Amino acid sequence: MLFLTVCAFLLVGIASSSKPNIVFIITDDQDIKLNSLDVQPKVKSLLTDEGMLFTNAFVTTPVCCPSRSSTLTGKYVHNHHTYENSVTKGCNAQSWRDMNEKKTIGYYMNMAGYKTGFFGKYLNNYALPQSKVNTSHIPPGWTRWFTLVGNSKFYHYSVSNDGVKEAHGDDYEKDYFTDLIKREAVQFIKNSTFQVADVDTPFFMYIATPAPHRPATPAPQYNHTFDNHPAPRTPSYNYNSTDKHWLISEGTPPMSDATKMIVDTLYQDRLETLLSVDDLVEEVVTTLKTAGVLDNTYIFYNSDHGYHLGQFNQQGEKRQPYDENIRVPLIVRGPGISSGKTTEHIALNIDLTPTFLDLAGWKVPDDMDGMSLKPVLLNQTNMWRSDFLVEYYGEGGASGCTGTINPPHGQQVFLHDCHNNTFLAVRTINDTHNNVYAEFYSTDDTPINVEKTYFQEFYDLSKVSTAIVSFRLYTCTGLLATHKCI
Repeated sequence: MLFLTVCAFLLVGIASSSKPNIVFIITDDQDIKLNSLDVQPKVKSLLTDEGMLFTNAFVTTPVCCPSRSSTLTGKYVHNHHTYENSVTKGCNAQSWRDMNEKKTIGYYMNMAGYKTGFFGKYLNNYALPQSKVNTSHIPPGWTRWFTLVGNSKFYHYSVSNDGVKEAHGDDYEKDYFTDLIKREAVQFIKNSTFQVADVDTPFFMYIATPAPHRPATPAPQYNHTFDNHPAPRTPSYNYNSTDKHWLISEGTPPMSDATKMIVDTLYQDRLETLLSVDDLVEEVVTTLKTAGVLDNTYIFYNSDHGYHLGQFNQQGEKRQPYDENIRVPLIVRGPGISSGKTTEHIALNIDLTPTFLDLAGWKVPDDMDGMSLKPVLLNQTNMWRSDFLVEYYGEGGASGCTGTINPPHGQQVFLHDCHNNTFLAVRTINDTHNNVYAEFYSTDDTPINVEKTYFQEFYDLSKVSTAIVSFRLYTCTGLLATHKCI
């Protein structure tokens, strides 16, 4: 009898739906220009070597909540209206819930017949008091909901565990957040493949790690692994640029030796947190293989945006139109995708939800801005986009900017954002062009008030590999002196 029971259990475990399963893993603030993927050998062997690497993957806005909202909806920021990380600018606000929550990937995949699971960071203000909802709020479409309250943390946080608030402390074995969502995700796979009620139902998973976002707290076994690895000294590292917009040319001085050490330490901590993400990827792939569903599962690996560490004197941040900030990792393995492939086709965060729906056999809604990557993944297209929009709405009202304006203990002035860091940019990549054109505006009006343009910039990356050399079209102190910087 025991033998028959075990056999029946194994047979259930290897059964699968005709529709593919889809696993989406998204990190927080992971760069690709500064080589963070180099420290993740398991990502390389299990995903990159077994699938497709997009060498031109980008986000359409370089900051957390707006970018994640674009990923969830397949829409540009100006269409989903989550403009900044604050509730007042749409991040997990009532306007988001009214306008978008029934138009996200979770809702649509559930409509397509998928069991859905969300694990990790949702939107920055989720279940915080200013959002006017608590952990009992589960967005429509998610059948399993294990989600962080607020922004990325590794210890001392709360989660919504299917609507019930659950507090966590600082015990590594129980609370380290990357490992916790790994365990929850693995259990979801097991439940979805070994339970009789679920074996004919495909599953969609959204796994959102806190790494390598600040505070970038490594797991104890990985602490100090990269102590001897300074942040990359790229051509624009600690470069005092006078031909950039106000935030860079006026808002940040050259870095001191002490500041360089701060940047190096942050770089090392970020890499060390990614080693736990590497373990998560391995555990997910191993569990899928053990369950007998790996060959019928697409796995996507991505980040919500890039990061800079010392470029143009900016310490650890994003929020700029340069490649360090908008280029991201994107790796996909799954049925029909050749192993070890790379593609130069442009992929955007707004393409992900259309891609998931297309792979699931569900019609992509007409109001989505992105395009399905399925033809690229399956090598069924040569024609593709060569241009896309990047938009950003600067945080920090007219009365001030965001950052260390009056630094304590002799630290340097460092502004990482301001209302006049609002921009629209067009990024172009084709056989003859590799460039960026950007316009900066003196206010963070929504929609953008193009009459408030104070700076225009164009740079050609086919001639130089960085954005150091720019053609400054005009500035607030140049041809149009009536256009104030701040």
